[in-house]
Amino acid sequence: MGAEDKTTLYDFRYWTAPDHTRIVIDTEEDTLFSISEDSNYIILSVDDAEVLSETFSHIFFEDKRIKKTLIKRDRETIKLIFHTNKDYIVKHFTLPPNAKYRYHRLVIDVIDLESDVLETVDPIEQELPIKKKVILVDAGHGGEDYGAIGKNNSREKDVNLAIAKKLVATINQNPDLTAVLTRSGDYYIPLTKRITIAQREKATMFISIHADSVESTSAEGASIYTLSEKGNNSKLAKQLEQSQNSVDQFGGVEMVIDSDQFLKNILTDFSRKDRDIQSQQLANEILNQLKKIGPVHKKEPQTANFVVLKTPAIPSVLVETAFISNPTQEKRLTNSKQQQKIANSIYQGIIDYYHKIENPL
Repeated sequence: MGAEDKTTLYDFRYWTAPDHTRIVIDTEEDTLFSISEDSNYIILSVDDAEVLSETFSHIFFEDKRIKKTLIKRDRETIKLIFHTNKDYIVKHFTLPPNAKYRYHRLVIDVIDLESDVLETVDPIEQELPIKKKVILVDAGHGGEDYGAIGKNNSREKDVNLAIAKKLVATINQNPDLTAVLTRSGDYYIPLTKRITIAQREKATMFISIHADSVESTSAEGASIYTLSEKGNNSKLAKQLEQSQNSVDQFGGVEMVIDSDQFLKNILTDFSRKDRDIQSQQLANEILNQLKKIGPVHKKEPQTANFVVLKTPAIPSVLVETAFISNPTQEKRLTNSKQQQKIANSIYQGIIDYYHKIENPL
């Protein structure tokens, strides 16, 4: 077989999460491959394949699960051998090209045996009285999912995580509150898993951090969204819904939302109405604080059908901190002091919310 007939493996990327390692390989369509595993290694075999010389060095990777990565040619087959330090659950799937990735992708997840990647939590747990205030702070996007890209090539996933970390650190200075991150590093978490993390942590509040992006470079200001299962008729909200809910582009762990019985249980939860009212109150308080440090895009909280906000029985908001597509705002979003200002404003909004619900007029 001539070189021109070989299957090309274009590039290799790895993402380490607390409970799994993700391997992503850019390939051609209909690449023939097989995966075998034993207690100490995983072998990916690709028929009639070649690796680009400029990406060859990207193959070799080590982390807390993969001790070393080797490549071996067996006649016309390339074998990637991932030596592991113990047994893992190994899952794989393929993804088609999309707006962000030009090639087909083979994804291999190396998952801890005790992982909760596929675990769901009984919604009944959230119906029990919870006294402790636990705020789950969700840094949007991550790993293969870069989110929006700024004019100066800033990545939304990085901005979101930086602000989320600052917000958690600020909240945890208050002895009456506890804050937890959905992700603490650069890896992807499926949308439905972000909800199950909220339940596992017995969260009493959910805040998702994002940065807006539109084609215009002049759009500016913060926005806050709460859940509306009917969605929003505005062009920007529809665009956001489409981008934030694109679970099939980077997932593979989760199923389509409509077929997820766990989420169906959440959507029929009897306390949904209270959650929506509380979410609106929280959104108002945070937006009032964000108005003090910069422009806002919408003067009132907006609604949209974001999957990530479908946490049961607790106030949940999505904060679009600014427009990363605006070069001036992009500079603000990537500045550590400005990130802290945003975090402080969100924190003060949380405090104002708790004060008002605990001390009603």
